[in-house]
Amino acid sequence: TKQWYQRRVRGLPVELFLILCGMKVHCVLFLILLTSEVLSYDNENYEILRVNAKDAKQVDALLALETLESIDDIVVSKLGTVDFIVNEEKAEGVKQLLKNKFGLNIQHLGNGNVKKALENVSGDENATFSYTAYHRIGTIYSYLEAVANQYPDIVELFSLTGKTYEGREIKAVKISRDVSNSDSKPLLWIDGGIHAREWIAPATVMYIIDALVGNHETDLASKIAPLLEKYQFVIAPCINPDGYEYTHTSKRLWRKTRKPSGCEEGEENIYGGCFTQNCWGVDPNRNWDADWGKSGVSSNPCSLVYPGSAPFDQLNTAAVRDQLLQYKGRIKLYVTYHSYSQLFLLPLGYTMETPPDHEHHTAVGKAVVAAIKERYGTEYTPMISAGLYPASGDSADWAYHALSISDAYTFELRDTGKHGFVLPPEQIVESGGENIDGLLALIDNLAADNK
Repeated sequence: TKQWYQRRVRGLPVELFLILCGMKVHCVLFLILLTSEVLSYDNENYEILRVNAKDAKQVDALLALETLESIDDIVVSKLGTVDFIVNEEKAEGVKQLLKNKFGLNIQHLGNGNVKKALENVSGDENATFSYTAYHRIGTIYSYLEAVANQYPDIVELFSLTGKTYEGREIKAVKISRDVSNSDSKPLLWIDGGIHAREWIAPATVMYIIDALVGNHETDLASKIAPLLEKYQFVIAPCINPDGYEYTHTSKRLWRKTRKPSGCEEGEENIYGGCFTQNCWGVDPNRNWDADWGKSGVSSNPCSLVYPGSAPFDQLNTAAVRDQLLQYKGRIKLYVTYHSYSQLFLLPLGYTMETPPDHEHHTAVGKAVVAAIKERYGTEYTPMISAGLYPASGDSADWAYHALSISDAYTFELRDTGKHGFVLPPEQIVESGGENIDGLLALIDNLAADNK
């Protein structure tokens, strides 16, 4: 198959490949085929199999199965569920492996044309921004510009220094009363979209922006106005724009960045290519210098949780780090939005040992999940970020340590697994509404020295 040949011979130089093919025209055409990466699911039918991992060790073991050719994608949630997307023809073998080797019960989530199901919610490249659909990065950036033009006294649009591997900007907004003179105020940082496939995260962050400026949630104006007087919000809705755009154009469940990361299992040929498979991207939420490379990661560059060859070897994570370091001493809150699992994650992510300010974190967590529940009854759970399994190198842990701020948290948004990363766009507004409530409760409960 196309995938098999791509895994076996990609990386050979053109000259050598033509010699091996005997200069046949059909081999030249085949070579052209090889130069493109395997992109999305084709028109074959797939099954989605779900298991519940018992502990961190088993999560790591299940993730290691991603190297098998019979498995097309693996999705792990903070709740401990692990989903396998497999071709129907290979599903029985995967089921037997999960039962016999791991002793796991398997939940069958359905089958059919996964490509059609996943790509059915992709946004139009030229769409007008709304909260009834998920949007491409260009549409998001255009809307940020429009908001800044609409509210010049309270919104300032800017780009982080540098560009991503594929040449994109990472755009953000400052929001504050008299924004042009707000750089001495205490600062609250919010970001989303570090994992490419988590579309609800940038959408929810955009809704928070609209709520802060008054385009939505006008009944909260009396609560928001004093916050704009006191603080400067800095909000970056999508800090992995390369990966995010790739989920719209090529592979919906892509998680990582898009910079080439090496060869599978380090197998390089003498020409500098890969005998087996070219690997792409790094898990950007394993790429931060906080206990980097130790827990919840893989040394395989093709892995979903490959942390990179060194901390901040990805242009997007380095750009966000540099921006945050400019605010050291002024930043009072770091919040990052992910999906899914409906969790409010407390420090720390790489160890279950509680930090000295854990009592404060616990109180904040209770207040936040209560506020989120009040509007629609959505149940979030506060827990230490390490949770079921520790993971080194995440952004909130880096902010906690490097910026010396107690209040560094991660939201895992809707849902708890029914739709997972493919949350229907009909839920964007509700996610945004309940999370502006949660954010306001969080700000109300900041550590005393952060207020």
